[in-house]
Amino acid sequence: MISAEINNDTTIAIALKEDERQAIPALNQLWKNNYRALVYYAYQLTRNDQVSEDIVSETFSKLWLLRQNFDSLPSIRAFLYVTTRNACYDHLRSEEIHNRIHKEILYTSEYYISEMQKDDYDMMYAEYIQQLYQQMSELPDRCQEIFKLHFFDRLTTREIAQLLNLSEQTVRNQKTKAINILKAALLKKNVLPVALLLHFFKALCED
Repeated sequence: MISAEINNDTTIAIALKEDERQAIPALNQLWKNNYRALVYYAYQLTRNDQVSEDIVSETFSKLWLLRQNFDSLPSIRAFLYVTTRNACYDHLRSEEIHNRIHKEILYTSEYYISEMQKDDYDMMYAEYIQQLYQQMSELPDRCQEIFKLHFFDRLTTREIAQLLNLSEQTVRNQKTKAINILKAALLKKNVLPVALLLHFFKALCED
């Protein structure tokens, strides 16, 4: 099979499962047929041109790695759209989390911001986010799971208890443990004024 022959649904699906010499032209044809539509689809969700293009490019990379799993063009297209959609949702969720952290810190930091340049604050905030994610990844497994459900998914103690089949007191204990570990670690890093960190973690303790 040569590249010129890879121009219909059947040959594309078959060629994609072959060796690289035949699969690459098939992938190129899929890109040509679907890229612009996928980027438009992603843009409707993200409202960001560059993010949409990056997400679709990554989606095609995933398709390439998983190409042996598909037997028909409809299943390939379904994968492209579902993967793109899920990546857009993940991006939006991440953006919402970052915006919420930023607003919560900004709300209690007017004095400090007035005393520093905006670039200094942006640098300080970026360092804080990096350290927060790093320290979260080092939490004990159960603490990390409960903290992420509370912090990222905004679940209450009762909702987490029901989801994980734990008592509410166990959830509270694990959440408090996670918060205390993170607070101690971040205070030691000295990336934000102590008053801001204490206020931020006090807010995290609330359901």
